[in-house]
Amino acid sequence: MSKTKDYKRIISAVYDDKTIRVYQAYNKEIAEGAIKNQHFVDPWLTTRTTWIKPSLCWMMYRAGYGYKDKNQERILAIDIKREAFEWILDTYYGEGYNQKENGNTDDLKCYSKNSLLIQWDPERSIKIGKFQNGLRSIQIGIKPALTQKYNNEWITEINDITDIVHQIKKEIDDGNMEKAISLLPNEKIYTPKNVKF
Repeated sequence: MSKTKDYKRIISAVYDDKTIRVYQAYNKEIAEGAIKNQHFVDPWLTTRTTWIKPSLCWMMYRAGYGYKDKNQERILAIDIKREAFEWILDTYYGEGYNQKENGNTDDLKCYSKNSLLIQWDPERSIKIGKFQNGLRSIQIGIKPALTQKYNNEWITEINDITDIVHQIKKEIDDGNMEKAISLLPNEKIYTPKNVKF
């Protein structure tokens, strides 16, 4: 039996029938290579776990609006295939996950230990403070076993949104909250097809 959660897990994202948007922050060199090639190139490493986040507000928190440090100074909006996103959730929370709850971890080890990590962190507001209602936002870690598939097969489009994020921060600092909010993407609650968490 799983422990009773005192928070609510949500996936808030920009998506349509074919793709869902996730965010990552990188240094200038990696970001510019990704934009030019529409996939990641050297010095991006396939030997490291790469984390994707569907919530822009959480990404802004993690990267400090792109001002936190030089390795997170460029914020990328990455559209990936929706079927790939569903596969991630099915793989992590499907049969293997249910067997873990019942004490059988064979399938879970086969999948998540070698390829995926999922964690739920407090969702953030546009001012990057924690919401007080217990909402948790999904973060997905793609381990080296799957980074090439993510890079070469799942990604459909990459855009640099750093300027928009900087403008959001400027409007907040200037007290123009309505304008800042208007710059946010139209994220909606995403309901997976086959799994619950």
